[in-house]
Amino acid sequence: MEFPLRPRHSIWKAPGIYPILDLEYCSKFSKDPVQIVELWNYQREWIPFYQIRAKKETPETLKKVYKSLIDTFPDFPIILNDHWKEALEWKCFGLHIGKEDYASLSLEDKKKIRSSGLYLGTSCHNSEDIAGLEPGVWDYTGLGPVYATSSKDTEDVPVGLSGLREALQIAKIPVTPIGGIGPKQITELSELGPLSYAMIASASEKDSFYDCIRILKEIKNP
Repeated sequence: MEFPLRPRHSIWKAPGIYPILDLEYCSKFSKDPVQIVELWNYQREWIPFYQIRAKKETPETLKKVYKSLIDTFPDFPIILNDHWKEALEWKCFGLHIGKEDYASLSLEDKKKIRSSGLYLGTSCHNSEDIAGLEPGVWDYTGLGPVYATSSKDTEDVPVGLSGLREALQIAKIPVTPIGGIGPKQITELSELGPLSYAMIASASEKDSFYDCIRILKEIKNP
């Protein structure tokens, strides 16, 4: 069984935004997923792909949302969070699966994922997690929470600027910071170099999203 050569650096975009379409966030704040992705679609220069996150929705709801987005934006790559069987079946662009969730899979299921052409991402919570990542499996990893966040239930301690700096020094794959990131935090973290910032709330609200884009432009062209 052959495995694709990873990481694929050419797909990653930094500085940029890695927006996460959280379906629970959409439900809680009465957001239309298509309208949110339409907002992102106008800024493809900064956004190479986006993630669909559905921790509590039914597989039927997820499939319905996925189909509506693929039909509306057929050339906008989607990374599916956690649902690895669906990611394979639907021939998604990518899959994001937690390090612990991946570790719990059978050897055969891991091989299915690794041998697929899926763009693969995982999640780490500190530099020790990043140091322990198996080489050649992942295209990128998330690191977080960097700041305190209300978008995700977590007991993990925020790593802050210093924790992210340490992680970037040892990482052999692209790292996207996540957790409490908005315009102010992008400005602070930009001193660490060009990054792709993962975000839920700040990417889903029009004003804060455009503030983030404005700051990225200022960083790229000071």
